[in-house]
Amino acid sequence: MSETASYSLRRRLVWLLTSAVATIWLLSVLVVYQRAHHEADELLDKQLKQVAETLLAIVAGGEVEHFVEELQEHDERGPVPIAFEVWHGKHGRMRRLVTSAGHDGFESGVKTGFSEHPHQGSHWRFYAVQDGDAEYRVIVGQAHDARERLAREMGLSLLIPAAFALPLMALAVWWGVGRGMRPVNEVARQVAALDPQRMAPLDEGAPLPREIEPLRNALNTLIQRVGEAFENERRFTADAAHELRTPLAALKVQAQVARRAQTSESQQHALTQVVAGVDRMTHLVEQLLTLARVDPASQGAAAERIDPADTVAAVCAELSPLALQRGQHLVADAARGCSVAMREAWLRIAVRNLLDNALRYAGEGAHIEVRLARSDSGCALSVADDGPGVASDLRSRLSARFVRGETEGEGCGLGLSIVARIAALSHGQLLLGEGLERPDGGHGFAATLRFGATAAPA
Repeated sequence: MSETASYSLRRRLVWLLTSAVATIWLLSVLVVYQRAHHEADELLDKQLKQVAETLLAIVAGGEVEHFVEELQEHDERGPVPIAFEVWHGKHGRMRRLVTSAGHDGFESGVKTGFSEHPHQGSHWRFYAVQDGDAEYRVIVGQAHDARERLAREMGLSLLIPAAFALPLMALAVWWGVGRGMRPVNEVARQVAALDPQRMAPLDEGAPLPREIEPLRNALNTLIQRVGEAFENERRFTADAAHELRTPLAALKVQAQVARRAQTSESQQHALTQVVAGVDRMTHLVEQLLTLARVDPASQGAAAERIDPADTVAAVCAELSPLALQRGQHLVADAARGCSVAMREAWLRIAVRNLLDNALRYAGEGAHIEVRLARSDSGCALSVADDGPGVASDLRSRLSARFVRGETEGEGCGLGLSIVARIAALSHGQLLLGEGLERPDGGHGFAATLRFGATAAPA
């Protein structure tokens, strides 16, 4: 049998959250880098424009020689990142006055304003400006490689802190998920510490997140059901062992009597008692199996809405031969129109046990009435007889397991217990009271199974 592979919820959450953070971080890095490149381009364009306008003001003021001297001194200390040239127009002809060091002059065709042209084997961006009289013209340029290098330096200066922030965010996710999983680990620890012999509910006083609290409530409900099932099983085992001990001992005694009998009449009598004992044992085992099938916490079983009339009529027809055999008069009146939310198998078991109880204890020639009535408050199934009846102080205990009435019979004291259990599982009620009136003025016994207010109009 293959085992289902398990996985760590904490590791998966850390991986998913870290991946999401890393993806968002990467997108943010791209946006920041693009914005830094765009801002660098705008800044360098403003710088080109400012340098060109400053040069134009200098040459227009007649300070060209002084400017050339300062430019040479500055170039000796460090290269100038911007190339430029100055033109002067005289007699309709333009001549170059100044050119920055390392440049023989820009290619012709540089128009006024911003433009881009190849220069010295690379791509350059130029800005050209001239005074109002078109006497002086200044052209400044910068290689795209230098602009790209500056934009990259600006972008990296912004991205380096973000690069350090990513592992810190991953660490924060790992710590946060671990801290958030602590309540789950605590619940798991409490479940692992449960004693199988004594299923105590989890501590409901400890605060839990709203997302985990339903899990604890569900576990407590499950623990309660398992505890009830264990208790029912222990009680069932104890009761069954107690009830089976006496019939088995009686069977052994009768078998020994039959073996030692001196006459055939004594032997036949003992064997007859053995057969009767086997019948009682068979009935007891059948009732125990029925109780074991109904007794566990089966409230979750799906219930269907049915009309009990057909089931009541079928069970009465099934047990009518037994009533005739005992000289009993069985009357069945099952009115249609009831609607009961109940499993049909359970209803059949309940009706059969109620009627079987009456047939066993009412006595020879008894009158038994089975009635299914509908009212505004719901439906009620009653089985009443005019037999010996049951004392009022004993009726309240008849629905307990292995409790019998005062009348001698071949029952085992489980029939009414089974009906009471079915009634509880079906949100009904079992009522025990006086039955039909006898000729001597007394009353027999009656058992009424009252269902909830689920009656439907006919």
